[in-house]
Amino acid sequence: MGGQAWLADILAAVMLATAAYCLSRLVLSSRARRTTERPVDAAHVLMGVAMAGMLVPRLRIFYVGGWEVVFGLAAAGFAWLAARELLSPSSTRTHPRHHHLQHVLACIAMVYMLAAATTTASGSGGSGMGGMAGTMTARFPTLAGLLTLGLVGYVIWNADRLTSLARVPVPVSAAAASAPVPGLVPASRAGSAGIVALADDGDAAAVARSAQPGRAGPLSPRLAACCEIAMGVTMGYMMITML
Repeated sequence: MGGQAWLADILAAVMLATAAYCLSRLVLSSRARRTTERPVDAAHVLMGVAMAGMLVPRLRIFYVGGWEVVFGLAAAGFAWLAARELLSPSSTRTHPRHHHLQHVLACIAMVYMLAAATTTASGSGGSGMGGMAGTMTARFPTLAGLLTLGLVGYVIWNADRLTSLARVPVPVSAAAASAPVPGLVPASRAGSAGIVALADDGDAAAVARSAQPGRAGPLSPRLAACCEIAMGVTMGYMMITML
């Protein structure tokens, strides 16, 4: 496999950052009891760590061959979820029917690349995943090309739907929501329904910030889509350099 060492270092850093962010999503969603796609976040954590190890061999933290089992099981799990989506009478409100198909594709691509890395490591005496440093090649170029096209397609699809994803409102407790805000005059006293008057112009900025229901939080679907884009771009790069 060819490629620039500096670019591999940058992509490895991006993958580790993506894995750390997805791990934080798992923790935050559990603590806040928020509904998120935890299987996807968990898969992204594993993918980020695994790809960083393939891009930069010194970052490898798992034995050669072990990741293939992990992503093989993940591919089967996402295939089951994708089948449920495709057989459902209608798309869910959170994502379209084919949403999990991209994760099936990503897991298959991971297994393909890891298998090539394992073959390379075996041929070099088991020195590690050195393939991404310059020696790993595709055993089935046609399959690698098809996987690459699929990954590129899903990157474009995710980028196209970024603007349509609703941002996650920052949760506000019931007590905080019902508490009076200094500087506000109730609409009934302001003389016009639906219009809130400000008693003090100095509080306008603070009130405006507190009244934004659509602010993007750390669990925003847009940030999750950005993670999928980063994963897809990195996988595409790795697959192309194997051809």
